[in-house]
Amino acid sequence: MKNVTVDVYMDTSCPWCRMGMTSLQSALEQLPEGMEVTVRNHAYQINPDIRLEGEDYRKVMTGRLGGPAQFEARMKQYNDTGAHFGLTYNTDLIKYTPNTVLSHQLIAIAPAELQDQLIASIYEAYFEQGINIGSVDELVKIGVAVGVSEDAAELKARLLNGEGVEQVEAGQRSAQKLGVRGVPFFVINEKQSLSGLQSPQDFLKAFGTH
Repeated sequence: MKNVTVDVYMDTSCPWCRMGMTSLQSALEQLPEGMEVTVRNHAYQINPDIRLEGEDYRKVMTGRLGGPAQFEARMKQYNDTGAHFGLTYNTDLIKYTPNTVLSHQLIAIAPAELQDQLIASIYEAYFEQGINIGSVDELVKIGVAVGVSEDAAELKARLLNGEGVEQVEAGQRSAQKLGVRGVPFFVINEKQSLSGLQSPQDFLKAFGTH
């Protein structure tokens, strides 16, 4: 039996991270018998300075990309590339660029066996339904639906009291130490780094399957 660990640095408002994690999931479904892969998720905020209530998505993205034409081209790129992984991006529904600290806290306090489903649900809420994932109330709804807690009021209190913040900050520090400049970023067996979007075959090769 061969054991592999994959440390994933990701952000919940990052479209490429959603594709990257879906690609990784696809690779995990193709593992040869006798190989086990442990995935560890780490928080990385691409927009740590965004106000907690969020900021106008189109304005932030247009400013970052250099204009409306570049914005439209990038939105098309998300959909075209995402389609290869069976993903949809309804970016016309997105109103806010969120501060993602609360969503990372929610992931941090979720039981390990629910994290993949939780992350997928947060991505779906944001990119397909345009839900503001910087809102604690929206995150609590997602958390309860996935089974992180049955008590919405208790879960909200835990998030607002800062539970999980230490893990979020630890992820940021670890990324800094590794020199991560963008996500998704994957570290295989604490040795080999893969930066950016990878195909399932890229992952399988990095795992040493062929």
